[in-house]
Amino acid sequence: MSNQKIEPKKGTTTLAMRYNGGVVLATDNRVTMGNIIISKVDKVFPVTDYLAMTTAGTVSDNQMILKHLQAEMKLYELETGKKATMENLSSVLQNIIYSGYKSWNPFMLQNIIAGLTKDGSFRLKSLDPSGASIEDPYTATGSGMMFVLGLMQDSYKENMSEQEAVDLAVRSIHSAVRRDSGSGDGISIAVIDKKGYRRLPDKNISMILNE
Repeated sequence: MSNQKIEPKKGTTTLAMRYNGGVVLATDNRVTMGNIIISKVDKVFPVTDYLAMTTAGTVSDNQMILKHLQAEMKLYELETGKKATMENLSSVLQNIIYSGYKSWNPFMLQNIIAGLTKDGSFRLKSLDPSGASIEDPYTATGSGMMFVLGLMQDSYKENMSEQEAVDLAVRSIHSAVRRDSGSGDGISIAVIDKKGYRRLPDKNISMILNE
């Protein structure tokens, strides 16, 4: 009889993409353990007024790392009098994840970070459980990413408007929700631009889905 530990499978879908003047982040809201739907939660969070992160993987790992990142970025801004940037956030998060990976105690997560860079542009990166950091104009994570990436690859274009990017984000997450049992229970959308981080109302998402 095998002594191999069987871990329950989890699921989610998160994505982010650049547009002309900012970034859009989108997620579903379902939490699962195996075939059981556990809860409904947010999976996109502000780290500062100009930085944000999506979460996929173990909820506890993501919660603790988010708190740490928020504290580190706040401390940086208080000490320097400057806005924390993607470069700061990426460096801290990558060091945390890589340290866990190399000490044989990896964090079970997959994150997308997005926001303001030192040159004033808005960019995004994805990080895997080994700490690898990859910058792309668009990306996705989670069990539903295969459904999302095909649609994004076909429809994404450089210098999209904010509305075009939001529409594509909503349609992409909706596609995963319809096909991936680990994704569902609504869609959350956030935008970061020169005005900062903001969440879009649910009614805006419903209007796009009903078009």
